[in-house]
Amino acid sequence: MPTEAKAVEIEKIKSFLEDSSIVISTDYSGLNVTDMNLLRKMLRDSGVKYRVIKNTLLIKVAEDIDRPEIKDLVDGPTGIVFGYGDTQIPAKVLSEFNKNSASELKIRLGIMGDQLLTSDQIDELASLPSKEELVSKLVGQLYGQMSGLVYVLNGPISGLVRALQFHVERENSKG
Repeated sequence: MPTEAKAVEIEKIKSFLEDSSIVISTDYSGLNVTDMNLLRKMLRDSGVKYRVIKNTLLIKVAEDIDRPEIKDLVDGPTGIVFGYGDTQIPAKVLSEFNKNSASELKIRLGIMGDQLLTSDQIDELASLPSKEELVSKLVGQLYGQMSGLVYVLNGPISGLVRALQFHVERENSKG
């Protein structure tokens, strides 16, 4: 039977897992306190939670909620990233942290829905354009097509106006 503190921690982990859209396991060994604080701040500023979790507690949670794939996240010192909403944000923040810091945070595995992600897949996810970028590209392409259509539809009318204007000017110059 877990102690009361462990039971509370298990419930917190369960709620984090239930609410998250992506979970990423990291190996934080080798990170100094400054880098760990920077990582936590970057994740927190992006609306992402980061918890250092005892492996036994994570395994207990996996058994309690009947999600055996969560056990795969455990291997040595484990820090878990809980992302909410856009699944790219945690991957992008971790990638940015690894680029900008002297120490390397090891990304192990991730879970998105029921799918297990390798560290390479998480890196690919981080390198994809964001939803906002894709939407802006789509809007730009639609705008280009719409303005082309307006130009084409406006062509015959403009030609008619020029022809009428030419005839009016010719009649005025005769008379």
